[in-house]
Amino acid sequence: MKPKKHTVLYDFLIKLVSLGKGVVFHSIEENFSGNLDHFETPYPSALLCNHVSEADVVSLSMVYRRLQPKIKMIIPAREDMLQSGFLQKEFRAKGIIKWIFQFIDATKIIPFLLRYIGAVPIKRPFRDNARELIKSGELRDKVDSEWTELVANIKRGRDLFMFPEGTYSHDGFLNQIKRGAYYIKSKIDNLHFNSFTLTYDHLSYQKTKLYIKYGKPFQIDSNQTADQVIRLVGDKLGKNYTITLGNLTSYVLLKFGKETKIKKNQFIDLLIKLKKQIESTFPEIAVASELRKESFHTQLESIFAKLKQFKLIDWEEETVHTKEILYHIPKSVHNLKKSNIVMYHKNQLTAHLTHLEEVWNGIFTTQGVPNETT
Repeated sequence: MKPKKHTVLYDFLIKLVSLGKGVVFHSIEENFSGNLDHFETPYPSALLCNHVSEADVVSLSMVYRRLQPKIKMIIPAREDMLQSGFLQKEFRAKGIIKWIFQFIDATKIIPFLLRYIGAVPIKRPFRDNARELIKSGELRDKVDSEWTELVANIKRGRDLFMFPEGTYSHDGFLNQIKRGAYYIKSKIDNLHFNSFTLTYDHLSYQKTKLYIKYGKPFQIDSNQTADQVIRLVGDKLGKNYTITLGNLTSYVLLKFGKETKIKKNQFIDLLIKLKKQIESTFPEIAVASELRKESFHTQLESIFAKLKQFKLIDWEEETVHTKEILYHIPKSVHNLKKSNIVMYHKNQLTAHLTHLEEVWNGIFTTQGVPNETT
C-alpha cells in the first residue's frame, strides 16, 4: 500500500472549506498532547473524532493542516450532503440567505468539493431512505458495501477520518460508540489509530468558540473484542474534552443548590481555584486559554447575560441568583442546547467528573459548599 500524497489542488480545496471558520466560529484554539505541535498520522491511519454538528466539516479542514505526514483522506459523510439541494434542505434559510444557498446548490459545487476531498456517502439508520432498505432486506448488504469501499480506499493510499459515534451529539454527552473502528481494524491489521476531540463553547462569546485537543497514536490489538475497542475509543475521545469557561461555569452552577446567590467576584475566585487545582493535579486535562490567563471577566458577564435571557438565572448588581428551572431535566434531551444550555455544557465534562469532584471536595472540605454568599 502506497500513500496518496497531497497535491496543491487538494490542499487548495480543503483551504476553501476552512474559510467557513470565520462564519461558524468566534475563534479556534488547539491543544496538543505532550510536546508535539502536529498530529501524528503514519500511513495507514484511522483518525477518530467526536461528532457535534454540521460545523465539524469545517473543523476537519482545520485539523488537516496539522497532519504529519499529510496525505489524502477518505471521509464517511451523510448521504444527503453529497446530493443536490443540500444547503436549502438542511438549513431552510429565508430571505437573502435562501437565495444564496439556492445559488450554491445549483452550482453543485459542494458535492464536487466533498467527493474530491474524499467524502463517501454513508447510510444512517432511519434516515437516507434506510427504512425502505430495511423493509426490503437490503440494508445490511448496503452497509457492508459502504464499509468495503472505505477499506478499499485506505488500501489505495488514503487515511481515514471517522466519527465513531455515527450521529451528532444533541445533549453534550459523547454518544454511544459504534463498532466502526473494530471493523476497520479487522480488515487492515497494520492500521494505526489516533484521535482528536472537539469541544464547542456556545456560551462565552457571541459566536461559538471551538477547542481541538489532539491525542497520541494508539494501537488496537487484533485480539481485542468489539466491546473492548468501543470502551477504548470512548475513553480516548472522552478524556480529551477541553475544560472551557462555558462548561466549567455550568458545572459550578449545577453544584449549587436552588436559589443560591453568589457575588460575581466570588464566582471568579472559585473558578480560578478550580482551574489551578485541575492544572496542578491533572495536567493531562486540556484547559482553555481564557481560564489559564484568568482574563475571563468579560466573557463571564456574557455568559450570565445569556443565562438570564434563557431564564435560568437572575443576574443583576454583580450578583448571580440560580433559579429552580436551572435544575430541571427536560423530558427530551434531543436538543438540550436549547432547552437547558447549562446542562448541555456540563455534560461535556462527563469523562472528567471524577477528577472535578475530587478537586471540588478538596476546596470545600473545610468551608463547605455555598448556599448563599451575598
